[in-house]
Amino acid sequence: MNTTSKMTVLENILERAATQLGDVTEPVMAQYYSDHPNAQQSFREHGLGNTRKLEAEMVESVLYCIMNWLERPQEIRIMFGSTVPHHEDTLRVSSDWFTGLVDAGIAVIDETIPASENEERQVLQEIHAGLTSVVKEARI
Repeated sequence: MNTTSKMTVLENILERAATQLGDVTEPVMAQYYSDHPNAQQSFREHGLGNTRKLEAEMVESVLYCIMNWLERPQEIRIMFGSTVPHHEDTLRVSSDWFTGLVDAGIAVIDETIPASENEERQVLQEIHAGLTSVVKEARI
């Protein structure tokens, strides 16, 4: 499947998720904190009194990466290549937490895909693998 076809599939996935879930921030963060409970304290500390705003910004970043991975992977590589080391070295935010937030975003979106939509699931899995790989590369 070419990139244009994959983008059409991704648009269908994201439109369905938006229709079913509306703002995905709460379900993504609930999944994320369930998988990474220690990250919640870090969000409180780095949110400087506005944890919800920081959570929304981070989920928005994950969605941006999901939406743009297929067409602009180099942009996403550059983005993660600078933010992951900075967060690890300066803010003491584990790169596993970056991967965890991507995992949570993908999982929440994936739950909206009907079981019969194998093509959609494959496209989302490809994006997930790519984003996970980019975070891993940024650690090195």
